[in-house]
Amino acid sequence: MVQALVDSEGRFLDVSAGWSSKLKPDTILHQSALFSGVDESRELLNGPPFELTDGNLIPQYILGDSCLPLLPWLLTPYVRSSEEDSLSSSEQAFNFVHSRGMGLVSTAFCRVRARWQLLAKLWKEECIEFFPFVIVTGCLLHNFLIKCSEPLPDENAGRSKEGELPIYQGKMNESGQRIRDALASHLSRVSLR
Repeated sequence: MVQALVDSEGRFLDVSAGWSSKLKPDTILHQSALFSGVDESRELLNGPPFELTDGNLIPQYILGDSCLPLLPWLLTPYVRSSEEDSLSSSEQAFNFVHSRGMGLVSTAFCRVRARWQLLAKLWKEECIEFFPFVIVTGCLLHNFLIKCSEPLPDENAGRSKEGELPIYQGKMNESGQRIRDALASHLSRVSLR
């Protein structure tokens, strides 16, 4: 499994590859350098907060999938607690914008796969230990080619059907909930204009 952080330009800011597919995504997150860089050492995401129109301050954050825990710096989408429950309009607005942001990660990986076809091939058992390094190298070369203004491959060429990850079932972080709710409320108000 691979964990990656992608910016709005489709560049990889952090890539951690070679994790066992038997590990849960939240376990991988907690063991990654990204987690320790943000949550433990505060080296990353230490810029000034953004002030919303209602005065709420939103610290820098990363978007994460629903298989990850909601944290003050890791905002995940709202999920329905049951089939009967529906999301509010502000929760739907947040999820829509969140989904668009998460699409950047998928597009970046599809472009890497389209550009570096060897990532899509079945590897020999004796070479598999090098695969994580090849993934990271492919992502770094992808970043270099973006910097050099090389044309990007069609992201649809690298699409593959990936298994859906389970929704995170752990306890919600209250600070993360407040931040996500404030941002959802702001997005709802902005979308109504």
